[in-house]
Amino acid sequence: MNKKISFLVTLGLGVFLNLGQAQEITTEGSAFSDNIQQAFIVQVEKGKEEIMQHLDSIKSVNGHAIEFSNEDILIAQRIQRIQKTIPLEYNERVKAYLDKYISRNYKPYMEKLLGLGQYYFPIYDKIFEEQGIPEEVKYLSVVESSLNPHTVSTSGAVGPWQFIYGTAKIYNLAMDGSYDERKDVYSSSYAVTTYLKEAYDEFNDWLLALASYNCGRGCVRRAIQRSGLSSPSYWELSPFLPKETQNYIPKYVAMTYVLNHAELYGLQPQKTNLLADNKVMMLNKSISLDKLAGSLGLSLEVLKEFNPAYKKGTVYASNEKPRRLVLPYQANFSDSLIYAALNNQIVVPEIKQEYAVDAKFSKNIAAAKKSSVKTKPNTVLSYVTHTVRKGDTLSDIAQKYRGATVSRLKSDNNLRGSNLRIGQKLKVYKGNS
Repeated sequence: MNKKISFLVTLGLGVFLNLGQAQEITTEGSAFSDNIQQAFIVQVEKGKEEIMQHLDSIKSVNGHAIEFSNEDILIAQRIQRIQKTIPLEYNERVKAYLDKYISRNYKPYMEKLLGLGQYYFPIYDKIFEEQGIPEEVKYLSVVESSLNPHTVSTSGAVGPWQFIYGTAKIYNLAMDGSYDERKDVYSSSYAVTTYLKEAYDEFNDWLLALASYNCGRGCVRRAIQRSGLSSPSYWELSPFLPKETQNYIPKYVAMTYVLNHAELYGLQPQKTNLLADNKVMMLNKSISLDKLAGSLGLSLEVLKEFNPAYKKGTVYASNEKPRRLVLPYQANFSDSLIYAALNNQIVVPEIKQEYAVDAKFSKNIAAAKKSSVKTKPNTVLSYVTHTVRKGDTLSDIAQKYRGATVSRLKSDNNLRGSNLRIGQKLKVYKGNS
């Protein structure tokens, strides 16, 4: 009995025992094992036949002269197994992109994506879980930008989630001469969750919500009207969508499959600077990235790689407009060292190209380094103060701050009920830093 059949037999025995349907098995019970083996072979063949019939029906409907092999059946089965919330289907359009992604020519590109994914995907996972978005949405960012925050589309879309200027404004992403929040993986990911929740609420279909991220919700609405269909699926609506959107979801499904089965195709993650330990913090004062890198002994290039949203060498921040900094973290860092590096800089106005340094800067840095002990990054909770205005409710306040919730507002401010007073000061949680 080969290993595959042996595994199936073992699995079958476990199922039968759990159902209380097993007979007493002895070392001489080979007949029973053979029956189990045969039953599973029949079941596997039946499953293969059903998948093949499905693939043939797709081929027939779409009128394409394409032949599906036994390997296609295995791929279809694997896609079914990795499916979670978002429905994933294998068809000739998905196959075309999948064949491309697993080809030898694409290997360096796919391995680069795997390496970058080790940094980006945990960030997406945390934000999506917090916001109630299916975790597999993260693969859409790969299709959008190849996980490169500096990618700019022909329509001017920017960042890992490719927001165009107008949409970015709608979702409160800041953009000016020194800062483009579309490139900030945290801010842009929160904006994506808001968009997709709105789209899903409208279409009640995750694939249509994802498709609308490519062509816009109005485009999907018009396609539904033209189709004359009531509550169509993405695949039913696809012929009525723009060509780019017709290819968008097949790319997404194929990329999701390959990145989930990278080892199967001999793909290994490429090394990236972004895999270094890091500490995320919110700044309320301006700093020079160049001076910060120099004082901490960091590579300025790597520091900028972690902070792609800053167009120039300065982070302009204030209490009214705090800014996020992702700091590569080394073993010899301490909180006192980081504090000294962040709080002893004087940054002159943005028209200026040179930056002054506090006279005490060198002395404080030297003292901090001398007393530095090896520590691991600490998680710091980031809060802001909100002054209650007329008409404010806990729900309204929670919606204004990413990461805030009504329950968190109550617990952080020792509130038993929902009554608020005008002028009341509330501590509002804005996430880990």
